[in-house]
Amino acid sequence: MEKRILIASLSFLLGSGLFLIDSMFEIAQHFSPMSLLHLSEGVLFLIGSIFFMPSSSSSSPSLPKTDCNSYLETQGKLVPVATDYTDESPHT
Repeated sequence: MEKRILIASLSFLLGSGLFLIDSMFEIAQHFSPMSLLHLSEGVLFLIGSIFFMPSSSSSSPSLPKTDCNSYLETQGKLVPVATDYTDESPHT
């Protein structure tokens, strides 16, 4: 799962970089308000793609920080976790 997230993030980063390069070539050919808009879109898309890159310090970027997957909060102790999410009331 982590490898797929990294590949997806790198694909977005590459695509946004290409989008930015394309908008710079468009401005070099002819300057217009639309080409300036494309440049700002490319910059914002690149910044957003950088922020979507998984951090190297997180063990699993797709999982929220809980007592189950946070070693520091539990100090390595086992924490009881409910695995059955069905209603505990008897079914009639």
